Amino acid sequence: MAYAAMTKGEAQRSIRSFYEAVKIEDLSGGKGPLSLITPRKTSMPQRPPYCILALLLLPVLGLAFSGCAGVTVSARPASYDSPESALRALAVSGSVDEAVTATARILIDRHGEKYPLKVALMMKRPAHLRLESIPLMGPPDFFLSVSGGELRAFLPGKGGGSFYIGRATPQNLSRFFPLALPADEMIPLLMGLPPAEGETPFSLSGEWEQGLYRVDRHEAGRKVRSLWIDPAVNLITRIRTFGEGEAAAYTADFSEHARVGKGFLPQRLVISGDSFPEMTVRYTDPQQIAADQASFALPVPEGVTPIILDN
Repeated sequence: MAYAAMTKGEAQRSIRSFYEAVKIEDLSGGKGPLSLITPRKTSMPQRPPYCILALLLLPVLGLAFSGCAGVTVSARPASYDSPESALRALAVSGSVDEAVTATARILIDRHGEKYPLKVALMMKRPAHLRLESIPLMGPPDFFLSVSGGELRAFLPGKGGGSFYIGRATPQNLSRFFPLALPADEMIPLLMGLPPAEGETPFSLSGEWEQGLYRVDRHEAGRKVRSLWIDPAVNLITRIRTFGEGEAAAYTADFSEHARVGKGFLPQRLVISGDSFPEMTVRYTDPQQIAADQASFALPVPEGVTPIILDN
């Protein structure tokens, strides 16, 4: 029987899709609490796809530099005379303010091994995520939520299954996701947006690069993030984050934007970095719905004792 604790928002819109992933692996180097799920037998060659998500999804878009994503198409390319004017164009464009539901087809490329899967998800600013796997046959075998800074994951199984609760830190998220990033950074990336601005003092610089306008953010004298903006549509097409020594930590490319509500959502994104596998995400049927924070957190199933991840 499928996980019974469905929220009102989920009842209004139940997203179902097949996915080929049949296995969940602890990505924290084998030191986390998760065990592998026995692969299902299918007519396809069995490979160990990861039922993990580095999903998705979206803090209040302070636009890492200010502003929002999503925009109406211009009749002619905009002319940005400063990084501030480029960010103002993004802000005017508007963003997806309500919760978004979609089916996500994910391809994880880990050391040349490719693992495809599909999931149903719901996400909302500032950092709320709810997702579930839908196996080729049978009920969902993996549920996950991020809300209010808390991570919850449920793996149905014998004895009621295993339910995990912990802070939504990169370390805890890496037990289930291929991306070891803070929730308020990972979630907006899945929406095609940079993380929220924060309170650290910063400066901006900008320049044209192959028809795109690049905005660089500097903190404490070093570059920490770059945005590439398409002036023809005022949309972010790439985000790159830098670590110490201004070495690239990861790059996220966005394309095939679709209007969702008053904003836009990239229907295809590719996130790659040296410290985690490349992940390609393709959304289908994105919809804007009304859902409050209570719609995201997974309730603990009756009779199941949660496993605390932070101990």
